[in-house]
Amino acid sequence: MIRRCGNFGFVDDGSGAVYSFNMGAMAGTGGWTPTQFHLRGAGVTTFGWKYMDVNGHRIIPYGSDNDLPGRVMRLLEKFYAGEGIMGKKAGLQWGEGPRLYTDAVDADNSLYRQWLINPELTKELEQADYETQMHRCLIDLCHLEGFWVKFIRNRGARIGEGKILRVEHVPAGKVRFIWRGDNLAPTHAMVSNWPLAEPSVSRVYPLFDPKDPMKYGVSLAYYNVYSYNHDHYSIPRFVGAFDWLELAGTLAPLLATYNANASAISKHIESPNSYWEEQRKRIEDICRRTGEPYTDELLEKFKDDAMEMFAARMSGKENAGKFLHTSQFWNEEARQFEGWKITSIDNKVKEYIEAQVAICKKSEAAATSGFGLDPSLSNLILDTKLGSGSEKLYALKVYNATETCVPDMVLCRPWQQMVEANHPGCGIKVGLYRRQVEAEKNVNPGDRVKANE
Repeated sequence: MIRRCGNFGFVDDGSGAVYSFNMGAMAGTGGWTPTQFHLRGAGVTTFGWKYMDVNGHRIIPYGSDNDLPGRVMRLLEKFYAGEGIMGKKAGLQWGEGPRLYTDAVDADNSLYRQWLINPELTKELEQADYETQMHRCLIDLCHLEGFWVKFIRNRGARIGEGKILRVEHVPAGKVRFIWRGDNLAPTHAMVSNWPLAEPSVSRVYPLFDPKDPMKYGVSLAYYNVYSYNHDHYSIPRFVGAFDWLELAGTLAPLLATYNANASAISKHIESPNSYWEEQRKRIEDICRRTGEPYTDELLEKFKDDAMEMFAARMSGKENAGKFLHTSQFWNEEARQFEGWKITSIDNKVKEYIEAQVAICKKSEAAATSGFGLDPSLSNLILDTKLGSGSEKLYALKVYNATETCVPDMVLCRPWQQMVEANHPGCGIKVGLYRRQVEAEKNVNPGDRVKANE
């Protein structure tokens, strides 16, 4: 049932939830999302809804409008450097990719990773296309601090020969936890095309149980870097920069719109009344000859068409540099000169654009800080300065020392659980391998970047 008044209305889907919508309100974000959820019979927390009824299940919304992944996508796609920075961050996390290792201790009693090659285990992982699936999970982890995977078990578990065949990435925007009750951890999740959740493409799966990995034929699992004071889902680290990202994405459309309409918004056009009086007489004469009755609407339409044609000759970048000629004549009745007059309006465009550019620069700095990436590593030029080689090297070492251990642990955990389930007690672990970057002065001259150009 839909009830609408103007651009605002309500939708009752019959499942106990009522959605409100505002047509046109989300045009700037690149898509439609419900403006608010009114959940009948649902518990309400201080910061949002506990659950919402969808297709007979109570799911836990992801964000205030149940579309946080979609909002992040639209923000970053609109910000010119958003996905570029995320790609750089993912590349720094990925390094050389996943490898197998065991923990070892050297003579100085320092713990390190002993990298190894295990053909049997490597073949098993490669058959499951683990590198592709892990890299997709890494992209979600960089954007949302969490990701979803699907564990698929073989059928041999029924006769005591259980084995996890593969771990598949599931896009984070397609999965929602199912609410069980207050202070109860979810045991199932729903996969659908959120935020619409069509019943024909919705399916509920149990959550993977690490203590009994062969329990379900197909199960889902959510891995994340915990966000302070947030239950169930993690949120992006740059959530505080959302408003800045929106501002940064408005500069290019603003300038494009101005260039397309520059003259039209900066001129005041004065036309003589005698001109329109002559046109009225001409239209009346045409109507008499054609037998059509004259109305004032005919003159108004002529005025609209004339001004649109006039504006088209003045506005737009294709008309830049052109000039316009007007003439005046002496009106005997009015005892004065009459004619078209065009006056430029000083809109302080230079000051306005400079202010917008300054805001955009501030937005870039705020966004980069929110992403947790040093500007020298993100290739952003702040204050007309690009980081030097030594700055990049130092920033890279600090990043590897402080920003890689936790994401590495979270990202590799599903495949580590697969290895442990299929090969109990083997002691082999999965981790991301990164080469140690050295300063150019410490590298043999023949191996330096410049020597290999």
